[in-house]
Amino acid sequence: MSRHGRSAAIACAVLAASFCGAARAGPPPMNPPPLDFDIPAQDLSAALDAYAGVSGRPALFRSTLVAERRSAALQGRYSPEAALGRLLQGTGLVAQDVGAGDLHTFVLQPAPAAAVAAGATERTPAQVFDAYDGQVQSRLWQAFCQEPLAAPGGYRALLRFGVDGAGRMQRPRLLGSSGSRQRDSALIAVMQKLRVEAPPPAMPQPLTLLILPRGQVPGQDCAGAP
Repeated sequence: MSRHGRSAAIACAVLAASFCGAARAGPPPMNPPPLDFDIPAQDLSAALDAYAGVSGRPALFRSTLVAERRSAALQGRYSPEAALGRLLQGTGLVAQDVGAGDLHTFVLQPAPAAAVAAGATERTPAQVFDAYDGQVQSRLWQAFCQEPLAAPGGYRALLRFGVDGAGRMQRPRLLGSSGSRQRDSALIAVMQKLRVEAPPPAMPQPLTLLILPRGQVPGQDCAGAP
């Protein structure tokens, strides 16, 4: 990712109208029941897609972070949290929950032991930026879902924006129309009203966000979506 055009990395590298994961008709329960998993050991990226398909919980990660890593095999009945922990065993990565509202998602980061082994004593800037990306993406997803005209599901849009020190979206703009002037206006209006946490120091900006139609990427819909 370039310093001047950092993409908001998300499952399958996009904030999709359907995240990588199974579609859900409503918000995940507070204490989700165990689920049946049958995921063989494989490339970690593919394993995370399979995990999301069962759990409905997408992953946010840089492609370079999971490149050449393999997952552990996952067979059995587990809670989503326990299943993810088992899937990541031996990868040197851990998951940080960055869910907001109805959206449950997580960011992958190097495990503390792996960071120490590499000579690091604290999170790297890339890890800090990735965690912030995840928080912003989750807030945007929730905000779009609350606005009928902007709710993801049947359109594609590419957005670019910055975030100032007060957590306000700066100069949000569409790099390509969603196909509806009303929807375009609604997307920008939502972003102008939204407030998020201030970005970490030296955060590369602007951020770029891609929204895809339901069906192009299997995953989680807005709560209450048909």
